[in-house]
Amino acid sequence: MTLPTPSAPPVASAGDDAATQPMTAAQRGAAVAGTWLIALGAVFLVQQALDVPWNEAWPLFIVMAGVGTGIGAIVSLAGRRVSAWTVLWALVWPIILVVVGILLFLDFTDLADIDAVGFLAQWWPVALIGFGVIVLIGAVWPAGRGVVETISVAATGDGAGEVVIKFGAGTLEIGAGRSGVLVEGTMEGGGRRRDIGPNRVELESDVVQVVPGLGQTMRWRLGLAPDLPMRLRLEGGAANSTLNLAGVLVTDLVVKTGASGTRIVLPQGVERSTARVEAGAAQVTIEVPQGVAASIRSTVGLGTTSVAEERFHRVGDGRWRSPDFDTAQYRAEIEISGGLGSMRVA
Repeated sequence: MTLPTPSAPPVASAGDDAATQPMTAAQRGAAVAGTWLIALGAVFLVQQALDVPWNEAWPLFIVMAGVGTGIGAIVSLAGRRVSAWTVLWALVWPIILVVVGILLFLDFTDLADIDAVGFLAQWWPVALIGFGVIVLIGAVWPAGRGVVETISVAATGDGAGEVVIKFGAGTLEIGAGRSGVLVEGTMEGGGRRRDIGPNRVELESDVVQVVPGLGQTMRWRLGLAPDLPMRLRLEGGAANSTLNLAGVLVTDLVVKTGASGTRIVLPQGVERSTARVEAGAAQVTIEVPQGVAASIRSTVGLGTTSVAEERFHRVGDGRWRSPDFDTAQYRAEIEISGGLGSMRVA
């Protein structure tokens, strides 16, 4: 596969030092929770200091919501090199909430000569149109300009490699990369890397919420070393995945997926390989390259299994086998299990 080289927005490398690494999900959660607690305490403190009743001080909760969502957006982008536009866009809604909350608070408490309620009553149709424009822009803009992180993990030594990918909803593409590089590519929407040993790495989707309230597009394109025997494990959710492993030396493949669509092209130059697929309500297509013999076993509940029986002869209930499997140079053992889904081997 040809790996993309994005030019915009600026990207952060998943291999950067710890000072520039994105915060983990636990760190983000703690930071956001702490911010909301501080903001809530500030609301009660201001109310007590000014000694105003809650029927006048309630707009402070709008300010609190703006501060909380703003800090949450900033925390999501912490450690990632993103464009100024991305940061500004992430702060649009928080700024609106803070401004509206402050104006209403000053109006209700008579701390300033402001008729915020009258202003909003007169101009609410214009404000509604403005909010609609912001929502429309937000529905389109993040999809093409989300956070894009790059990863490049060099292969070390002569031992076998292992790549574990935990990917949720989105689009995942895996193919052959460059010699000497265990895994490389781009992760649009955010991702985290964890080294689990020599030539062993785990990648996990880490959704970056660029605009509060709107989902971030997840699209990963990864390349694996074409000359290093390796194990590949994919744990996916509602994802659309393509694993083109024809040019990769994957000896052991494990795919666990939910309600998704998955296409797998098995390795072409591996003498002995295994592929185990566990799927839920999914559509899975496994393509066996020409010149590769296969032994297939399928145990599917309410789903169906379709096998190209002109290549793989049925040898029992839920079992198929190439006539030359025992003597073929390249052989693949395929095991499929699932619930409600459609499995196809070609």
